[in-house]
Amino acid sequence: MKKSLFTFIFGAFAAASSIAAPVVYNLAVTNTAPFDNIITATGATVSTVQINSTDNIYGFTDKNGDAATVTITRPNGSAASPVTTYGNITGYMFDIDPFATTGDTIPGFNSGLTFTFSSPVNAFGFNVGDWATCCTSNVRPAAIQSAYGVPATGSGLWIAFDGGAATLPANALSANDNPGFVAGQGFTNFIGAIDDTSSFTTITFFGDGFGEILYAGGTLRFASVKEGSISDVPEPASLALLGLGLVGVFMTRRRKSI
Repeated sequence: MKKSLFTFIFGAFAAASSIAAPVVYNLAVTNTAPFDNIITATGATVSTVQINSTDNIYGFTDKNGDAATVTITRPNGSAASPVTTYGNITGYMFDIDPFATTGDTIPGFNSGLTFTFSSPVNAFGFNVGDWATCCTSNVRPAAIQSAYGVPATGSGLWIAFDGGAATLPANALSANDNPGFVAGQGFTNFIGAIDDTSSFTTITFFGDGFGEILYAGGTLRFASVKEGSISDVPEPASLALLGLGLVGVFMTRRRKSI
């Protein structure tokens, strides 16, 4: 009995601590710690860039200590310019007006923003404004639902690494799906994703809530973690599971000794 109980506990812990890529985050703007902490737990460093009112090219120092840049454009390569500040978000924002165009891999793709890094990264996040205010009843094409395993309806926020590996970090069916709104911070949130299967030079962000104007930017957060390193970092839920399991073992032993 003891052996099977231990096997169950540690088997469940191992399964829960294995995180499939990409790991996605939809957080309040003031709570980026879950994104930052999983990066630093791998030994990597989180870099930050704050968007200003004029530029779309920003410098940073990469993991090797070399000078690098991130350039912000539209997915078709055309220029993108910061247009406004928004709510409690620090830094300027770029506007996104989701619409479908010919050649979209996912409806809305070409209306978004592309962040191009001169030195590859695989963890990336930023601030979003005005999401989940409307347009939550939009219906996605059946082919997109099937191919990406996403809900049929909603106003979605998508991230695609190097034009592929698209994932849906956030999908709103009501205003309460925006964590900033729930936290009393208005329609502001932080979106992030980490894909430790490789490193990437371009990351595209877009929305598919047609009719909902979005703002993206504020403070960019990014890093390059070692490939395969995220699956070695236990999630808080996994640690809780282990703790509960060990309590169960203790109680079982105690009952047998009475």
